[in-house]
Amino acid sequence: MLNRRRFNQISLGALGLGISSCNSSQDLTNTNIRQTSGNADLSIWWEQGFLPAENEQINQLMRKWEQVSGKTIDLKLLPVALIDQQLDNFIDQSETTQIPDIVYSVGLDASLAPKLAWQNRLVDLTDVINPIRDKYTDIALSHVFYRNQVLKERAYYALPLWQSDDYIHYWESMIEEIGFTQKDIPREWNDFWQFWQIIQDRLRAKGRSQIYGVGLCMSALGFDTYTSLKMFMDAYDVEVVNEAGQFLLTIPENRQRFITALQEFTSFYLRGYTPPQSAKWSGSGNNNSLLNSEIVMTQNLTMSIPLTQKLTNPKYDRDAITRYRQIATIDRPLKANGNELLTRKGTKQAIVPKNSRNPELAKQFLSYLVRPDNLMFLLKGFKGRVFPVMPELLNDPFWNDPNDPHLSAALKIFARPSYIPYEVMHSSFSEVQNQQLWARAVLKVIQGKESVENSADWAIAKIQGIWKEWEKNA
Repeated sequence: MLNRRRFNQISLGALGLGISSCNSSQDLTNTNIRQTSGNADLSIWWEQGFLPAENEQINQLMRKWEQVSGKTIDLKLLPVALIDQQLDNFIDQSETTQIPDIVYSVGLDASLAPKLAWQNRLVDLTDVINPIRDKYTDIALSHVFYRNQVLKERAYYALPLWQSDDYIHYWESMIEEIGFTQKDIPREWNDFWQFWQIIQDRLRAKGRSQIYGVGLCMSALGFDTYTSLKMFMDAYDVEVVNEAGQFLLTIPENRQRFITALQEFTSFYLRGYTPPQSAKWSGSGNNNSLLNSEIVMTQNLTMSIPLTQKLTNPKYDRDAITRYRQIATIDRPLKANGNELLTRKGTKQAIVPKNSRNPELAKQFLSYLVRPDNLMFLLKGFKGRVFPVMPELLNDPFWNDPNDPHLSAALKIFARPSYIPYEVMHSSFSEVQNQQLWARAVLKVIQGKESVENSADWAIAKIQGIWKEWEKNA
């Protein structure tokens, strides 16, 4: 489902960083799911890191737990897509040796965790969370409070580890070319988007004939289109589902707001303000386009865009620090009605499949994993790409560099309130995301040349059909 590993290969592999670990341990190279060590006490599938340090530090933490507990772990570092595919394949099998005891992946919160919780296929982790629940943000806890439709109740069916926000990055150096600074960027919704169109027109007038002012993903690959379209829907107060799980998009006012949001979103492509290739971007497409100076601004779900410049080895690329400061990070604009537009935080989480071999031991390891000192150890491996779900961790000097403009902007966004994901309010929206229905509605407009109204109604009918099917089978 997600393609950010490719961004890692393109943007970091060239810098000598890559995704292969510096550690020669078999645990860091074993990606064959079917070669599970039957002698290990725990089997863990963990997302292969964006950076080598992410792999190394989770490996170190697991080795420390082995020493403390006397138990052993079979750790597999796997691509996100393989985790999603194989967990879906194995979860129904009665042969539990193939099923991991713990799974962590960046895609769990949008796809697998809501669905598996709904189907009563995950272990309730309330007793792991309760002793430390006061350390968590309310947002993080709300994002793992999933509905179990078999038991007709909600519980904590996943464990929050860290969070991502959505950021807007742009080239400060480009807008300075034509006499603007960050202070000139409006916060009012219409003026904000008009600003980037003006930037494109003026840069092209100065000879940058191939530059695009806006970098909004329009493809059905990855999840960036879904994320950006939701920002437009939130700006127009489109209500899709409520916390009771009721489907609201068929209400005439919500349908019309959705049409308005879809029309405005797709207009950037149709009017030539976002690149034609944005209809084919993978999860890293907008990242690479911004770094290659093909677009002026884009939206992203982690701090990975500026991070690529911060990690560059100055010995080989002396302009890295300059570029790091030429890229700027800012918050979302206001809603169309002038009110504050909340963020859409993504709480990254671990789960325990219910039919795994050792669910109780898995909970013991997770209790160890989420000790604040251990979480901070792992967060440092991310180099600032993601942020804590325990506010006390922000007291660490790691987060307190007043001279880092990206970090200070990200911390302000971190403090903002967040919407509850559709998938938490009703788990059927995990299937909506898996089928890429939001993105497909966009493609119907920009490639299929269908009217916005017909495309919106198609999406509403498809989404309502999934919602009804889940309700019927509840």
